[in-house]
Amino acid sequence: MRTLVSLVILALVAVACTGGRDTAVPADSTAVARQPVPTGVSPTMVEWRTDGVLVPSPDSLRKLPGYVVDSIFPPAEALRRFQATVAGPAASRLTRGAPDPETLLRRYWSVLVRHDTAGIQSLVVSHTEFAHVYFPESAPFASGMQPSAAWTLYEAQTGRGLSRAYRAAIGRDTTVHATVCRERSRAEGRSQTFGPCAVVLRKAAGFDTLWIGGTLVRRDGVVKLLGLDNAL
Repeated sequence: MRTLVSLVILALVAVACTGGRDTAVPADSTAVARQPVPTGVSPTMVEWRTDGVLVPSPDSLRKLPGYVVDSIFPPAEALRRFQATVAGPAASRLTRGAPDPETLLRRYWSVLVRHDTAGIQSLVVSHTEFAHVYFPESAPFASGMQPSAAWTLYEAQTGRGLSRAYRAAIGRDTTVHATVCRERSRAEGRSQTFGPCAVVLRKAAGFDTLWIGGTLVRRDGVVKLLGLDNAL
């Protein structure tokens, strides 16, 4: 929780320093800016979506025959050691979040507009949920990605994504006309992942579609954000 709070603070500082403008890509540019690979994450274990967002590669081992995970520990031991670093009791299921994607996206937009840090924490997969509930059955883990590297990737994406989401919410109200998700769900053990997802807002002439959710996870009737990466 302390990590997410720190990222929220950094995101607010970034918004203040840029005056609400996203300076990563010029407004008239058609090029897609790719997220950099964070330190400690092997480039062979990730890939870019068409919107430039970096995600764990679900088929990294098939793409690179003979690839050996850069670790002295086998996957099960690496997972056990990663879980041991997570503070607090082990999670057995996702908690809080929302009952469906539409409710989750509406709540997320509302807390972004209100800069509600606690509200954001309740909608995102926590460290213990990632370690004990989602990742052990995930496609990245099945492909050979180390859990610590995957968590590093999601944390790096969260800081960048939250900053952009806050900028998109500046001067807006909490009213959402509709929500939409662009890709069908993908089964990962007992979890389903899908996204990117957007909120549709009314404006003076027409609508704005803001892709604020990168990946959503549904499990046991609860939907949460898997990190805060997005396509903004």
